[in-house]
Amino acid sequence: MTLLKTINSELNQAAIILDQITHKIQMAPELDNKENILLIAQAMSNIFLIQKNIYEHCPELKNSLSQND
Repeated sequence: MTLLKTINSELNQAAIILDQITHKIQMAPELDNKENILLIAQAMSNIFLIQKNIYEHCPELKNSLSQND
């Protein structure tokens, strides 16, 4: 497994975890849902920007999101 493939796979996992946390935040009334969800969205946006950069160097990884790495 190349280093870029490993990084891409770990970024995919991080995005999945962040998405799951978003759903949990919505169930926690004591948190500022809107602000926290916005922060998670910004983090996910940054993940996607990093992946875009990876795909410029390894376009074959672009379709690996649906594959088991």
